[in-house]
This record gives sequence, structure tokens and C-alpha cells, in this order.
Amino acid sequence: MLLAPVLFLGLPAWLLLSAIQAQPLVPGADGLGQEDLGRIRELLEQHDPRSLRDGETREMEISESDLNLLLNWAVPHAERQALRVQLGQGSVSLDYSFALPDNPLGQFLNLSAQLAQDGALLALERLGFGNSALPGWLLTPVIAVADHYLAWRSAEYRDALAAVKAITVQPRTLTIVYQWQSGLAQRLQSTGRELLLGTEDRQRIVAYYDEIARQSRSLGRGPVSLDRLLQPLFALALQRSVGNNDAAAENRAMLLALGMTASGKSIEHLVGPEAIEGRTHPGPFNLTLGGRGDLARHFSVSAAITAAGGSALADRMGVFKEVDDSRGGSGFSFADLLADRAGVSLAELALGDRARDLQRYMANRVQEADYMPGFNDLPEGLMALEFTARYEDLDSAAYALVNSEIERRLGSCGIYRNDFQ
Repeated sequence: MLLAPVLFLGLPAWLLLSAIQAQPLVPGADGLGQEDLGRIRELLEQHDPRSLRDGETREMEISESDLNLLLNWAVPHAERQALRVQLGQGSVSLDYSFALPDNPLGQFLNLSAQLAQDGALLALERLGFGNSALPGWLLTPVIAVADHYLAWRSAEYRDALAAVKAITVQPRTLTIVYQWQSGLAQRLQSTGRELLLGTEDRQRIVAYYDEIARQSRSLGRGPVSLDRLLQPLFALALQRSVGNNDAAAENRAMLLALGMTASGKSIEHLVGPEAIEGRTHPGPFNLTLGGRGDLARHFSVSAAITAAGGSALADRMGVFKEVDDSRGGSGFSFADLLADRAGVSLAELALGDRARDLQRYMANRVQEADYMPGFNDLPEGLMALEFTARYEDLDSAAYALVNSEIERRLGSCGIYRNDFQ
């Protein structure tokens, strides 16, 4: 009689231990080259559904290499996890590795899945945990129960399944036929918001949004240093952290509110329209770093992306923006990248073990030089041809040299050396 409970409790533990291994199933992704970033932009534009009419049916075909490129570019905390998809004739292989904190069992969590064509859709054939695996037939009852539960509890789940009309897998190519539903997209956005940000997190973001609105009335329309807003925001974070003892959570919400506002986006996308209905919105202001508004925006947005998805994602977004500019915008700017990296570095501190120490420092005597180094003599405004001629690519030695100079300048700021009290 004890056998069933032992198996029920012991099997998950055994599978988890089997998944922890010394080597990753998926090696870390290589650095993104200029061509990779250009290809990502093309894919995002090609598959942007916002131009579709409600109810319109569209066929999307994507290659194995493009699918892997998008997944490993967009995955949060890419410094710790990697994905790999392999497409065969009617089959999909998914491999996943996650770098674990130091422990005696192993350095990586390795998972895998094998799916096969099943009519118009796909079915799970195998689920792997390191060198161990469960066959699909054993998982079928569990999947059926989960499917029934989700269909019963979630209208979004039912509508999403109905929107996908067919999936076809061929060697190195995946084709998806779907019917665009604008209402479903809005509901999924709302559901995703609730999953990613709990009620307390959304309430925190609104509190900092209110503070930004209050401060905007005294900032005026003329250029002012980002210090003028960071100082009162960190002061509020310090005050609020005393009550809930979660400095990192307060800092995260503050950086998200700042990044959304600095980018000109409404925090409605994070907290929902009902949360800001009737509230006073921030007035127009001109925040700067080193006298430049674009650097303040780069800094604030990169800090927010780091708070939401990790430093690797923020770095990639920053480089993506600069390469995109070099193809016909304002040009590739290493000064902009410096501001991006500074925002990433500040966010990493704000979310780390010294979150409260950073609050105290930034709330009392923060100056630009504490968190944003000088950008003199860094190349700016490089168009694509000139960038390619001078730096070859994002993996070139010349690019690495300027990149190391960016890191050196960041190291000159006391807080990035943890030199603050």
C-alpha cells in the first residue's frame, strides 16, 4: 500500500536529480554578429501581426536557424540558459540547459522534449531529464488532465488553441497556420501581465509612477540631470523598503516605472488601464546625462529591461538598437552603448544583495559621475559601411577593444566597484 505514495513522491525527485549534470546539453550561444541582428529585425518585421485584420488567416514559415536565433536572442537571463530546436520530417527536438548556482550535484539543469506530427498539430513523444526520460504514453493522461483543466479555467487557452489551425514540420522548416484574433491578443497581454507581475508588484509600479508625476511638476521643460529624478525615486524606495523589507522588489518596480516613462510608453502596458485610471500623469520633462537626453533614455530603458528580463537581454537590446541605427538611423554610437551598460550595471546592483545600501547612497548624495562615466572620445554616428570597415563585426578585435574601454570607464564609477556606503 505504501508503494504508490513512494512512487508518487519519489519519481519527481529522481527525475530532477537526473536532470542535474556536469555539462550543458546546449552550449551557450555565441555572440550575435551584425548580420544576426539585421536578420532578427527582418524576422520581427516580417512576422509582425499588428497589420493583420481581425479574423485574417496567415501562414508563417520559419527556418530552424531563424527559430533558434530568435529564441536565444529573446530568452531572458541568456547568460544562464540556452535553447536549441531541431526540426526533422514530422518531428521537433527541444533541448534546454540552465546554469545552476554552485552546488555539489552538478552545474547544469538539462531538459529535452521530442514532439511528433499528430494530424494538424504536434504531440509529445518523450520528455527527457538529463540521461533519463519518460515516454509520451506515460505522460498522455497527465497532459489530458492539464489540457482539460486549462480549457475549463482559461478562455485565453481555449481561444489560443482555436487560433492555431495547423503546424507542419519538415526538415529545418516549421510552418504555422493561424487566425489572427485581436481580442485574444489583448486578453493574452492582460494574462501575461498578471503572470509576470503580481498584484503587489503592480501596486509598487503605480506608487513610483505617482512619484514621477509629482516630481515632473518641479522639473520643468528645460534639460535637467537624471539625478534630479533618481534621487527622490531611490528615497521613496528606501522609505517603502523599511515596511516590507524587500528592497530589491521596490527597486525593480521603480526602475520599471522609470524606464517606461523615459521611453514615452504608458505603464498601462505593465499594470493595466484600470490601475492608472483617474491618476495624474507625468508632465513633459527633459532628463539628460552628460547634457544629452538620448543617453538618459538609453540608461533608463536598459535598467528597466534588466529589471524585467536580465542583463543579457538588455545588452542585446542595446546592441540591436545601435546596429539598427547604423543601417540608416542616427548611426552606431558607443556612447549610447556606454549608457546602456551603465543602466544594466545599476539595475544589477539594485536587484542584488546590496539593494538597500544602494538605496541609501542614491537617496542622499548621488551625482552623475557616480553611475555614468564620461563618454568623450568614444566613436559615434557610424553608418553601416563605416562601422563594418572600422570594426568588421561585433566579434572583431577592434570592437572588443572599444568594448573593453566601455567596461574600464564603468569601473571608474565607485558604485560599480561596490565602493559605496
